[in-house]
Amino acid sequence: MDKTENNFAGKKTCCFTGHRPGAFPWTGREDPRFLKFMEALEKEIDIAIEQGVTHFICGNALGVDTWAAELVIKKKQSNPGLTLEIAVPFTGHNDGNAEVTAVQAASDLVHVVSSATNMAAAYHERNRYMVDSSDTLIAVYDYRSNQKGGTLNTLNYAKKQKKTVSQICWMDFLE
Repeated sequence: MDKTENNFAGKKTCCFTGHRPGAFPWTGREDPRFLKFMEALEKEIDIAIEQGVTHFICGNALGVDTWAAELVIKKKQSNPGLTLEIAVPFTGHNDGNAEVTAVQAASDLVHVVSSATNMAAAYHERNRYMVDSSDTLIAVYDYRSNQKGGTLNTLNYAKKQKKTVSQICWMDFLE
């Protein structure tokens, strides 16, 4: 199938929002705090699947977007009815990054969302596209972190659109 063609209309859909790796205090993929966080993220994906979600949309950034996509790819191995869409904010975003390239190669659709020349506008458009195209959002955000930006904006937009939101408070995994 052409990875730029969307054939997923009518599927129950879940998207993700969260920070890039530098926003988290863990030191790598072997850090026990990261492993606990990944268990929680995988549990939320399992719950979404149990609730009928078969299509997932992830952004194209390192961090939560990539980690969520990797878990969906893992789930697809035992559940071939699942599909993964990568929503790229603009052409060339993260080109050449090995983690992002691997996720794109294993996805069912790579969708460049925006033609905006302003990067901030393209990110904003991508985030709204993901929420507007989804029934539910899994958000990795912790209000105790006081972090502002795209993750918080996407979370608030999903709530305003009355989407089902599951929130992972990542600071719970710091102990």
